[in-house]
Amino acid sequence: MDKELLMTDTIVFDAKPDAVPFNYRISYKMGQLCLILGMCSRKGSSFMKIQMIANAMNDEDEKKKLLKFVDSESYEMKTIRFDPAVNRVLRYAVADEMVEQLPSGSFILTEKGKLFVSKILEEKNLMSSEIEFLNRVSKKLTEKKISKLIEWWDSKNAKS
Repeated sequence: MDKELLMTDTIVFDAKPDAVPFNYRISYKMGQLCLILGMCSRKGSSFMKIQMIANAMNDEDEKKKLLKFVDSESYEMKTIRFDPAVNRVLRYAVADEMVEQLPSGSFILTEKGKLFVSKILEEKNLMSSEIEFLNRVSKKLTEKKISKLIEWWDSKNAKS
């Protein structure tokens, strides 16, 4: 028994933090956010639009629903998940001066953010599936379409 105790005295158990999945890392989220604003926005994107696209980028079913919505105005998108990680990266991007929030509430890329997007786009193997998806969504998801979707939600869920 004493031998056993001596052996276990040399073993050290050090708790290590769990690895953060790539899609929750600030660097990935920053790239994702800047690509969304750079590729899917003309005059800025609303918080709702950013959340819709970011949510779809992380889930294949949501990706299909969003693409169907932008191509045909299908109202299969019954809910939108508001990801707190997107909220955090928006605050971080504004603080890092990559994104600016307009008085209207919309978000736009600053020159620093545009430079970041151009560097991402230069790399052929970097975020390629995200870029492919954003090319398909591109400028098709307009604020007007989002407003129509919200009106549809309101009419479907309005209590009499």
